[in-house]
Amino acid sequence: MDEEEKKKITAEIEAKRKELDTLKALLSELNSEKESWFEKKRKASKDISDLFQSLREVKGKRNSFTKQVKDSKQRRQELNKLLNQKRMEMKNLQDEKQEITKKFGIRVDPSKIKQEIEEIEFKIETEGLPFSVEQRMMRMINEKKKMLYQSQEVSDVFDKIHQMKKDLDKTRLKADETHKKVQTKAEASQKFHEELVESSKEAKELKTKEDEALKKFVEAKTKYNEQNELVKAKLNEINTLRAKIGEVVQEEKKKRKKSDDRKLQEQKQTVEEKIKKGLKLTTDDLLAFQAKENAPKGKGKKPEKKEKAKE
Repeated sequence: MDEEEKKKITAEIEAKRKELDTLKALLSELNSEKESWFEKKRKASKDISDLFQSLREVKGKRNSFTKQVKDSKQRRQELNKLLNQKRMEMKNLQDEKQEITKKFGIRVDPSKIKQEIEEIEFKIETEGLPFSVEQRMMRMINEKKKMLYQSQEVSDVFDKIHQMKKDLDKTRLKADETHKKVQTKAEASQKFHEELVESSKEAKELKTKEDEALKKFVEAKTKYNEQNELVKAKLNEINTLRAKIGEVVQEEKKKRKKSDDRKLQEQKQTVEEKIKKGLKLTTDDLLAFQAKENAPKGKGKKPEKKEKAKE
């Protein structure tokens, strides 16, 4: 290979080096794009995972409140049934009261008559009343006691009515409280249900983003791999040209070494002949003889460093 051809190959290597730099720059851009889409896909996956965890919690709360609403409705139904039953019993007692009071001509509740008697007696005992007034009040007490005696037959009915009123009020209060619980828990359940629906929509949107990011990542990775193959191919071309020049250089070195060795051998022989003949040795003769003695016996070929492409 002559010098002109070596220059041509060197120029070709330099041109391919510039092409390689361009290919590597594009490879770097594709790698950044690939990693960017991978990060977006990773973030979308994490957001979906976090959202699903939240969905499970919200769903658990909604189901809990839904069950409480169901239980409260059942309790309210039981109380309403009991309330209706007590109302019916109250109606029967009222009917019974009406019949008895009509039969005995009693229009006042015996407990009220008793209370009135106690109030009059207390007034007589605590107030200094004139004799005539006291006598009149005593007559009133006697009349009311007579009425109370006559009403003893219906006192049981009145007592039952009083107790039934208390039971009705108590049952009605429980029914109202249970109804309020149903409304409160139903509102809470509905709130969590709406949150669940919104979160489900968000999960679908995130899944769409994740799929899109994954698709873009795969496309970018494909382009990156294709570009990396171009870089590898270009590197192979450069290394092939370098190896071609390297072989020529090594061959030239071998030729020069053989020539130098031959010259040194001739000089050594000349020096040895001078020594035998007893002739005076010059400085050049001594240097040539010393160079021959110190010359390396042979070294291994140092491998040429090659560029590598990214895997």
